[in-house]
Amino acid sequence: MYEGTPLFVNSIIKSDAIAGCTDITTDDRSWLMQMLLGMDVMSTHVYFYPRLIPVHDINPDSDDIPTAMRCSVERFSDSGVYLLENGLMMFLWIGLHVSNDWVLSVFGVNSPAQIDIDSSKLLLLDNPLSLRLRNLVEKIRGQRSRYMKLAVVRQRDTLEPWFKQFLVEDKGANASASYVDFLVHMHKEIRNILS
Repeated sequence: MYEGTPLFVNSIIKSDAIAGCTDITTDDRSWLMQMLLGMDVMSTHVYFYPRLIPVHDINPDSDDIPTAMRCSVERFSDSGVYLLENGLMMFLWIGLHVSNDWVLSVFGVNSPAQIDIDSSKLLLLDNPLSLRLRNLVEKIRGQRSRYMKLAVVRQRDTLEPWFKQFLVEDKGANASASYVDFLVHMHKEIRNILS
């Protein structure tokens, strides 16, 4: 058995397409189910377990996609910026205490509070960090069969709960188990079966 199986089972159980929730309409859930039927293996993988990439310390001189991290808010820093993509949507989460220099280089404003979160495009600023982040976003979009719209999410803003539902290792908004809780539950069930 693949060692990531419990993680993916938990992610599938929590998915809007499978479990649904009060926040999603019947039409949206039907659309997601239809999308899943047409996805290849890699697209399904990233849909159920989104790729989360820290971008606050990316090297402007590199062309590589930074190493992804686990999908849990516990790994976040208030001074960090993280790019999450699930094959259908892309989010750029910005911590409240991210460096003002980073914000100025990427968004052309002096603080995270001034960032235009309604814009779905990164500004074309003439500096290495801005160029690197835009190239990274385009490179990731190029790996997917669908164009992914970018949503900018500031820490503690109204969009943050929507963003957090894609952090599949955490407890879900609909009281679904975190990955650790799911593992504990599975372990207990297996012990009960074996005894």
